[in-house]
Amino acid sequence: MRFTFLGIVLMAGQALAAAAGGPLELKGKLDAVTVYRGQALVTRVVDVPPPAGLREIIVTDLPSWVVPGSLYAESANGVEVRSVLYRERAVPQDVREEVRKLDAQIRDIQDKMLASQRNRQVLTDHRAYLAKMEQFTAGTATAEMTKGVLNADTITKITAFLLEQHRTLAAEDLKLTREDRDLREQLALVQRQREELAGGSARTVREAVLFVNLAAAGGKVRVRCLVDQAGWEPSYNMRADARRTSIAVEYNASVQQMSGEDWTDVNITLSTASPTLLAKAPVLTPLAVSLTSGQVKQEAFTSLGATYSEARRNWKTQRQIEEQVRLRAATRPAFQAGQFAANANPDITFDQQNPDNDENLNRLANELQVVELISKDTKAKDDDTARVGEGISVDYELPSRLSLPSRSDRQLVQIALLPMKATFYKIGIPVLTNYVYDEAAITNDGKLVLLAGPVMSYISGQFVGRSQIPTVAVGESFTVGFGIDSSLRVNRELLEKTEAVQGGNRVLNFTYRLSLENFGTMPAAVRLLDRLPTAKEQEIKVTLAPGAPELSKDPAYQPKDRKKGILRWDVEVPAQAIGPKAFTLDYQFKAEYDKQMSILGMPMPAKR
Repeated sequence: MRFTFLGIVLMAGQALAAAAGGPLELKGKLDAVTVYRGQALVTRVVDVPPPAGLREIIVTDLPSWVVPGSLYAESANGVEVRSVLYRERAVPQDVREEVRKLDAQIRDIQDKMLASQRNRQVLTDHRAYLAKMEQFTAGTATAEMTKGVLNADTITKITAFLLEQHRTLAAEDLKLTREDRDLREQLALVQRQREELAGGSARTVREAVLFVNLAAAGGKVRVRCLVDQAGWEPSYNMRADARRTSIAVEYNASVQQMSGEDWTDVNITLSTASPTLLAKAPVLTPLAVSLTSGQVKQEAFTSLGATYSEARRNWKTQRQIEEQVRLRAATRPAFQAGQFAANANPDITFDQQNPDNDENLNRLANELQVVELISKDTKAKDDDTARVGEGISVDYELPSRLSLPSRSDRQLVQIALLPMKATFYKIGIPVLTNYVYDEAAITNDGKLVLLAGPVMSYISGQFVGRSQIPTVAVGESFTVGFGIDSSLRVNRELLEKTEAVQGGNRVLNFTYRLSLENFGTMPAAVRLLDRLPTAKEQEIKVTLAPGAPELSKDPAYQPKDRKKGILRWDVEVPAQAIGPKAFTLDYQFKAEYDKQMSILGMPMPAKR
């Protein structure tokens, strides 16, 4: 019989633990949780009592969505951790008390349903007996009538008895039918409650087996592990005062907590980092090339695309998949790592025995570099320039300890309340909509980065609508919508279009009218927006005609939007400007281009 060194150490540890009184089973207390975007790192503190010496400690009741490969332990004080193992044990009942109570209710309801079915069978048998009795009575009465000895009183009593029995059976059948319906409804409700609470069966105990060296006075050990089915997303409530001079920004976190374990009275940190236990960078292998005679098509060397631009886009997508496979594999056993890779992309092979395999990353990079060597089209720029917030990593430590039970619905916790100054204005864009909207320009003058997320807007305590904000750095400005102003309407009309040919050019002249109606009793300042067509490399010359109303002088508008053909006028609409009294703004522009050419609409740019 052969023994490995690890096996000898484990057997020795077990023997010493047995000598000290056998393994000690402890649950520990959940102390802190760091919630990432798709996982959470939970920390439990385990108090290890004396006596001193080598001990085997079993930390039981780990959450059902624990990531086994992420489990580790560290000494807090007075405990030296020698080894940490993860194991699972099947048990006859669910590991959580609240789920066990629901299971008991389900069994009780099922027992009642079974009893109801048995009673219904008794009714069926009773009906069959009455039917036979009726047949017997009818046959006997016929025979007696034939012989002339029919006893009418007896027949009357039997008939009354049978009718009474039928009434009793009908009432009992109705009672059992209602009872069965009520029990089915109760069973469905309790089963839904169990599903919401547990998300399925959890009749498996998950444990951390620690082999420790304990000091005489006892000590503490911290056990940490990642759990799935947990994450958070930012959300905001923007509350403006009645005078619309300031805004209170409620920065909230919408937390998903379905880890299978209640987080009770713990320190919670919200993080945008990506948890991984992979410490080693991928290994870069040499790129080998050779020469061949004649022209070689690019497709023969790459599976990523027929052109350099297409290959680069596909390469970046494939690389992101491979990177995620590599990072996630570090926290899972080999068979699970292989399974994850298969789920991520069926075309990707993955070495199950080597979860930090770098072969695929090098293969993808090799293909792209070969394309770069042989392709004539290598001037393509990346089409996904970095945006604010990409790759940003921030942590928000909540100021007080909280409790978050394991539930299927999302739970809202407040990160911070941030008072901010705001500039309110109204905006009308008649080329897009006839409505006029209230908006506010806000500067993030706090100390927290605001991550991209949904916004619920309120004015003087009343809900006015929903919107979104991008990631906002400290000191950066952003815009928040506050709904439609129902007292204003805006319209856009083409008044005149003329066409002429001058030399080799075609000249088009357009006259537009923008009109604003104000149904309110107070004047309204509105930012009125329209746009001019733009073209690449001066293919079309577009000029705003002289005499047009003066454009906005806002320094935030001129250097950015004006160059993109966006027109903005800051106007004031009088009160009760309705119908023929509506505020109007006319402007003209001219477009010139080669008369041999025709105008063609360009596809919209990709949304960033």
